[in-house]
Amino acid sequence: MQNKRKSKSDISAVMITLAGFALLLIFVIVMLNNAAETSWKEARQAAEDSVIRAVVSCYAYEGVYPDNIEYLIENYNLVIDEQKYLIHYEKMADNLMPNIIIMDRGKRMLYETQL
Repeated sequence: MQNKRKSKSDISAVMITLAGFALLLIFVIVMLNNAAETSWKEARQAAEDSVIRAVVSCYAYEGVYPDNIEYLIENYNLVIDEQKYLIHYEKMADNLMPNIIIMDRGKRMLYETQL
């Protein structure tokens, strides 16, 4: 009779330990996912900041907004990972901030800025 009680308590201890490990594993997976999401958002924000900084620099130096992103790449040293991001650039007038949409090629539209 004592062996049965001991084996039941051993099984309970093993089950509690397994449940604890499962919860720890879930916690680690969630935290890694959050870290990856934060890193992705920071990279997108850096790309957006680079484009806006180049657009504003062009306007400050030349008095007009550039016609396209290629002009910024060639003349203002804008560097964008074209395999990672797709940039839609729509100029409306020489003195109006262009409509800039940054999209991740692997995800949906990320951000649209209209200043």
